[in-house]
Amino acid sequence: MVQEFNETVNALWRGSIDIHVHAAPDPIAARRMDVLEMAHAARDAGMKAVIFKSHEYPTVPVAYVVNRSLADFTVFGAISLDDEVGGLNPAALEASARMGAAKVWMPTFSADYWSTTRHNRPGIKVLDEQDRLLPRVHEILDIVGRYDMILGTGHLWPEEQVALVKEAGRRGLKTVVTHADMWIPVELQVEMARLGAFIEHAYLGCLPSAGYYTVQQVAAAVRAAGPAACIMSTDLGQAHNPAPAEGLRMFIAAMLREGFTPNEVELMVKRNPSQLLGLE
Repeated sequence: MVQEFNETVNALWRGSIDIHVHAAPDPIAARRMDVLEMAHAARDAGMKAVIFKSHEYPTVPVAYVVNRSLADFTVFGAISLDDEVGGLNPAALEASARMGAAKVWMPTFSADYWSTTRHNRPGIKVLDEQDRLLPRVHEILDIVGRYDMILGTGHLWPEEQVALVKEAGRRGLKTVVTHADMWIPVELQVEMARLGAFIEHAYLGCLPSAGYYTVQQVAAAVRAAGPAACIMSTDLGQAHNPAPAEGLRMFIAAMLREGFTPNEVELMVKRNPSQLLGLE
């Protein structure tokens, strides 16, 4: 029984994709591995690809170099629109997009929600005083559409995320609600899934070092929106946590124990992220 379960976990792990990982170099946080070490570990586990995220710098150049030295695996570069790249900066986004960035996150650590709730200081907003998306946000969405990128909602206020998802859905953009369990009520997750967004569930928040939510809460949220609208990621790479590849294996096992079928888990770790990245 145990052997059969482990074989199922490993079969789902092989060919999986993690759309949210961190690695060194990092100007703020201690990381468990550098990018090349992280990529080798994921490739050796049989994974297919990862999206490498930094809150502070565009990761496309690093991904490009790693991919030249690593066969049978892909590191996708990305950009987060935080203060370090000029915030809501279409020029910075366009530069990364031209180099092949797969994803853009709206502001994360510089977002007003994060900055206000964590540091008691204002941050970047995407809505004006009439709750309309700023003109600069529309410029950013134009670029996302032109280069067929993935749009991540970042660390925005829930109401900002809903407005962004509505406009992205109207434009037919590929959108992911960033580790939704951290701050998005389940009913809003369901609403945004109905608007066409994928709902990201990140394993980091389930770990004792974070403690934002439990696997049981994630499972309930996935059931509410449906596995077809969800993606399992890790958001791992911190020095004190499991490596991203191992974290995804643990997450797969945990979701199977919560009663999800192998086909449902496969949707969330393989088929849905493959669809986003054009790897189907």
